[in-house]
Amino acid sequence: MPLPGVTSGKTARCTARCKARGDRCRNPAAYKMPVCRFHGARHPETIQKGEQHPAYRHGNETLAAKAERSRRLTELRDIEAVMFAIGMVAPGSTRARGRKPKSYR
Repeated sequence: MPLPGVTSGKTARCTARCKARGDRCRNPAAYKMPVCRFHGARHPETIQKGEQHPAYRHGNETLAAKAERSRRLTELRDIEAVMFAIGMVAPGSTRARGRKPKSYR
């Protein structure tokens, strides 16, 4: 037996609107939801909140902490360059990998 459609009048219609035309979505709304599955129908118990959410901003690293880390990495790069210049490093060794930090001087 097929699911009831919007045209039969037995199911609620999605309340989302089309940006281009301005008319309502033609899909049936998800069970106990105002919108269809294409427009973000999610049951409250399935929505991740707090630290489990992928876009959670923890605040452990502030802009000041990032700038301090970059400043210290720049100092390490400079020390490494001096070591290579005066020959303190073994002849076959390579420089540190990764991108160079911004210089905050």
